[in-house]
Amino acid sequence: MPLRSGVRVGAYELLELLGHGGMASSWLARSADGSTVVLKFPDVGQLGDPAVYERFRREVAIGAQVDHPAIPKALGIGEDWHHPYLVMEYVQGELLSALLQREGRLPWPRAAELMGQLLDALAYLHARGIYHRDLKPENIVLTPEGRLKIIDFGIALVGGRPRVTWRGFSGLAGTPEYMAPEQVRGERGGAASDVYAAGVIFYEMLRGRPPFAGDNPLAVMYQALNEAPEPVSRFAAVPPAADRVLARALYRDRTHRFASAREFALALARPEDVTAPPPVAARRRRLPEWAANPLLWLLLVAVATALATVVAVWRFRHAG
Repeated sequence: MPLRSGVRVGAYELLELLGHGGMASSWLARSADGSTVVLKFPDVGQLGDPAVYERFRREVAIGAQVDHPAIPKALGIGEDWHHPYLVMEYVQGELLSALLQREGRLPWPRAAELMGQLLDALAYLHARGIYHRDLKPENIVLTPEGRLKIIDFGIALVGGRPRVTWRGFSGLAGTPEYMAPEQVRGERGGAASDVYAAGVIFYEMLRGRPPFAGDNPLAVMYQALNEAPEPVSRFAAVPPAADRVLARALYRDRTHRFASAREFALALARPEDVTAPPPVAARRRRLPEWAANPLLWLLLVAVATALATVVAVWRFRHAG
């Protein structure tokens, strides 16, 4: 049965689609007692992969073991019509991405206050061996009271747990504009990559766009590996030390970034005490013309979509 408003899933009634990504969709739902929750369903093309269930179990485990005001609770896991789903605490508010789209950029005091909340939550998670690995404005909710909430731990890493992968996906995990250089190179990501992503978000809040952008993911990742971000002071009214803070957070070599989210937070409190990292010159290598061609990427996406559809149909027909 297709997911749509009014359909019942277990003890829940679907109300409206909140969002749909490459791996899952989230629905606002009403429980039998009248309370409002979020149900998260994996993409139908991934239902035949056991890793989907492991990812869901892991996300529930993360939500159950944390107790922090910036992290919504995972309430449980269920299954209906052979569809697994997560039951999540509903957080009322606005995505940071929507706020930035509307306002363009934020003044330094407001951006620094929100970043302080984010770094406090990251320090809490990292102390427990939990690394989000996909921090971006689309995964941050701002409540009406101005409090920040981190959502979507679908590709989070828990220290000591084995690697979990989906068939049909590459080893890269994350969103290109917010991926640290080591993630672009195929490494798993951890505390240092979360610090980098927080730096990208901070830069975007101040300038109105991430430090690296392009017509396709490969162009963005190429820049992250080979170019240095432009100083944000060229585009926004910020304290003189702001460029040093962001240079540390966004340093290509993670050994020269802030050592932790806590250190990043302390730097925000006293930016004048932050020392600049070693200078890094942009590597002036020309991006191949084929990699910057958006038509090529449209073709690749179309081929990948067609293959995923064929695989999903085959799995459905051979289920059971």
